[in-house]
Amino acid sequence: MKKFTLLLFTMTVLVANASLANTRNWIAGRVVDASETDVSGEMRVPKNTMHYTIETDDMIYFVDFTYKPNQHTNNRPPDIAVNVLAKIAVEGKHVYVLDVTGREVKLHIVKKTSKK
Repeated sequence: MKKFTLLLFTMTVLVANASLANTRNWIAGRVVDASETDVSGEMRVPKNTMHYTIETDDMIYFVDFTYKPNQHTNNRPPDIAVNVLAKIAVEGKHVYVLDVTGREVKLHIVKKTSKK
């Protein structure tokens, strides 16, 4: 019984720490532009890149999301609405955006500029 209680306590602490580690500093941002580039060729695996421009109060972020469209997989671009206020979190070289379903989407920062 003591082993079970210790195991249960350990699992609770690990889950609590994991949930604290995933909290992000969400701010308001607006996706003002979206475009797509198809990088396919005879010798290459099909790969598409979605380009987004995200504006906050003080910064403009140019971010990318790359995926491999394939008829046998469900790999597709995220459902990110354009010209709608969204929650974003900037962490290092990545921006996390909540899509229209509330799912976090990790985008790679290509360039960022100040609005001043």
